[in-house]
Amino acid sequence: MPSLVTVDMLVQVGVVVLLSVGFTFTYMVEKFPNFAHTAIATLGTIVTFTMVRIYGFNPYQTLPVSTLACGFIGLGLYLFLVRPLRSTGAKEITLTFAFFVIAQIIGSMVSIYSYWFLYSQDYPAAGFSVQAFDFTWFSYRGVFIVTLLMIIILVASLYYFFTRVKYGIALRAVAEDEALASSLGVNIFTVHLLSWFLTGALAGLAGTIIPLWAYTRLGYTDQLLVVVMAGSVVGGLNSVAGAVVGGILVSIVQKIISEVAMYFFGMGFIGYEGLYPIIFIFVVLMIEPEGIMGAFSKGNSTLITVKNVLDRLRSNYEKARQ
Repeated sequence: MPSLVTVDMLVQVGVVVLLSVGFTFTYMVEKFPNFAHTAIATLGTIVTFTMVRIYGFNPYQTLPVSTLACGFIGLGLYLFLVRPLRSTGAKEITLTFAFFVIAQIIGSMVSIYSYWFLYSQDYPAAGFSVQAFDFTWFSYRGVFIVTLLMIIILVASLYYFFTRVKYGIALRAVAEDEALASSLGVNIFTVHLLSWFLTGALAGLAGTIIPLWAYTRLGYTDQLLVVVMAGSVVGGLNSVAGAVVGGILVSIVQKIISEVAMYFFGMGFIGYEGLYPIIFIFVVLMIEPEGIMGAFSKGNSTLITVKNVLDRLRSNYEKARQ
């Protein structure tokens, strides 16, 4: 049976993968980092917390509600912010700062909501958690089982979507070259709407899981954004598969380094947990500037070179044994 640390790490892997994939969607299509992405996930958390605490829903019943709500928020951000700014000739840096402001606005709204909840419901909401409403199955927490199943389904669905579904193929085409895709008859507007809806929906899905997984304090998404960006950058910002791989690696490395540091140096090092993804980004980008998946897009990659050297050494060893 997995330990509590392992279960916690695997749930974090699921959350970070969901958010990293959404973050990568935005970058692939729009070419700027969406700094409000994890803040939108907080809105999904708020939807779940409200439906559970006030209206008595089971946390898992709120999954479709928060997913759809955040998906439509994503659509709204594109229609009423990104598209109008693009029409004025705004560059990616302008949109980056605009979404940084959106993240701050959402953070302030969450703080106001927390105060309102305390005042109207007489229940402290400096942080949000619905762990008490989770179920257990053979001593496993429900969020652990649901998250693992969700990630398996997500990865399989994304593979099918990008390789078999018309709009998935169109999204990849727009990400590669929007002008060329448009000249070939791809409806660019529809593709942008789809990417923003998927981005928001994945954030909402992660936002529902987060309060089932951990006590979510105000401002938690600022720390989570670093991990999500690390997952996307490490995997490769132009690859959804890279977001999955990067999200898994960053989450696992962060937990392992944190546990090792606490074991050797004491509990004081738990405060440095947010620093470990940044160190991991630095190490990976020093070896492979385009991320892990970038290693497979060119023959002279550092990682490919290392692999070829290892293959030759193994081949020579096998010949020597014969």
